[in-house]
Amino acid sequence: SRNVLCRDETFDFIFGSDLAYRSTLHEPLIKSLKRFSHDKTVILIGITMNDTPSSFFDKLSDAGFSYERLNDCLMDPKFRGQTFGLFAVQKKKH
Repeated sequence: SRNVLCRDETFDFIFGSDLAYRSTLHEPLIKSLKRFSHDKTVILIGITMNDTPSSFFDKLSDAGFSYERLNDCLMDPKFRGQTFGLFAVQKKKH
């Protein structure tokens, strides 16, 4: 088994949840997303809207990512209409 990632290794998909509620961790999170993604990587992030500051999305955009909140109908019914949101994130196309 591999314990260390290769320096140039990237992923096609990155998944995470409850990652952006602490402002002090936004920069390291975004740096990691940049490092481990390529132009076609699909990143899915689930966040609770009431504890994730809008500044996270500003930083994400400033770092060269685009994002879109996915429709609630794609989630389990118990999460629909709640404060949880699922976002698709990708590097901006140039």
